[in-house]
Amino acid sequence: MGKENKEFVRNAGTSAFCYYRYSSDAQRDVSIEQQKQAAKEFAKRRGYTICKEFEDRAITGTRYDRPGLQHMLYEAKKYRPAYLLVWKLDRLSRDIHDSFFIDAQLRDCGVEIVTIGETLPEDEGMRIAVQALYASMSHNFILTHRSNVLRGLNYNAEHALYNGRKILGYIGKPEHRYEIDKNTAPIVQRIFREYADGKPLQHICADLNSAGLRTVLGNEFKVNSLRSILVNRSYIGEYAWGEHIVKDGFPRLVSDELFEAVQSRLAANRHGGKRAIKRLNPEIDNIADYWLGGHIYCGECGETLQGVSGTSKSGKIYYYYSCKAHRKHQCSLKNQKKDLLESIVKNALNSLLNDGALRVFIAEKCYQYYRSQNCDDVSLEESIKSSLKDINNRLKNIMKAIEAGIFNDTVQEKMLSLEEQKAFHEEELKAIRNRKKYELKLEDIIRFLHSFVGNFEDAEVRKKVLDIFVDKIYIYNTKIVISFHFDEDMREITLEDAEKFLKNQKRIAEMMDENTISDDTLYELLESICGKEGDNSSDFFQ
Repeated sequence: MGKENKEFVRNAGTSAFCYYRYSSDAQRDVSIEQQKQAAKEFAKRRGYTICKEFEDRAITGTRYDRPGLQHMLYEAKKYRPAYLLVWKLDRLSRDIHDSFFIDAQLRDCGVEIVTIGETLPEDEGMRIAVQALYASMSHNFILTHRSNVLRGLNYNAEHALYNGRKILGYIGKPEHRYEIDKNTAPIVQRIFREYADGKPLQHICADLNSAGLRTVLGNEFKVNSLRSILVNRSYIGEYAWGEHIVKDGFPRLVSDELFEAVQSRLAANRHGGKRAIKRLNPEIDNIADYWLGGHIYCGECGETLQGVSGTSKSGKIYYYYSCKAHRKHQCSLKNQKKDLLESIVKNALNSLLNDGALRVFIAEKCYQYYRSQNCDDVSLEESIKSSLKDINNRLKNIMKAIEAGIFNDTVQEKMLSLEEQKAFHEEELKAIRNRKKYELKLEDIIRFLHSFVGNFEDAEVRKKVLDIFVDKIYIYNTKIVISFHFDEDMREITLEDAEKFLKNQKRIAEMMDENTISDDTLYELLESICGKEGDNSSDFFQ
């Protein structure tokens, strides 16, 4: 037996919700301010009492997940108003399926949709038919609008016309090609020239920002914004939009030679990454991972070190970390053996991780910082509770006034303001209680640090440990200095002693595997590694 249609029964009373939306996909939409004014005048004529208002600004009506819409549907189930006032049905949705779904949810809550800017029949059957017609027209409008916009964008792209995208160095005007901006084009050319000349991105950013120069959006320059500029092929005249590519679609700002030089340097400097080096050296199959990249600096001049390789006459490939300034004959730091530097850092970090007392010390430092950031929660919670109590008392007084027949625009605005304050404070209180519920403990941090022990050969673990613990690594011709985040003291390691230590360590491991080492030899090797009594040669990893 089929299920009978449930007859709609509107909630009693004259209470009304209002929903407003301004869509970014239609330039002639009635503004939210106009919709509010029309709703208030309409409610006054009909004798409705507006108790809550909801809005979505610049959000397309094809989206069902609009915050204002979802809030309104939730509140409708809770408060059960008699009416929902909207300018037109397409304010609720421009999608035909969502339109019927929203209407069904409101009807189930006993809420009647009342339109201000269009007329709906009183007859139930005719009303449904007209609503379906309006929904279908709105849905068709979106499909047509999208098609027209896409067609217009494709036409612009085919003819290299301005498509609304702002690009530093150019001026864009509707229905015209891009033109060179005489004020900002020199900034772009300066960025390309300075980077190709070897200047670090951080230094370029600092100089541009200190000079008061800004991005195309008016923000300060950052490394990522510079990278976006340096890979933008518009500056060599290439117009690209989707599948459309038009050569000479832009007036050129930089030469092909300068652009290619910048791309090569970007690839080489991308943390010494495998993929970047492979693009520059496609003949090399097995590229080493320069995992110290991003942390390693020249102690002589302050420049960064990048991974480089060289091939001997026999065809063997050697890997190094090299100072950029040294490659330009501007620094005395020699190329440093990759394996040696990485082994030294690896042993230093392993030593750190295996020291249980040091792990506890670091954990305590972290926990102290965490507590300092959250110590105000107790007093803040009491303050919020006090504010909520005051707001609730004031809302009770307003409700008493309404029950006594006192209701006007001032009372309504005050009530809405208090409701907003109440919702905000309740969210704050919820956040504090969640923080208390999942409060970080000292043992959690210790357990986290302990999870790294014994896993340092894993590349992901190694990178994570490096990022967490190490600030900078400075390389000199005779020593390496490691700066840690958790300690102001720097750890200094002599390269010559470290190399001897690592060679002996490797020799012991090999002889132990082969079971060919005597007790006397083992004692001598251990003595060279650990140092004789009174000797501090073993301290360089501590």
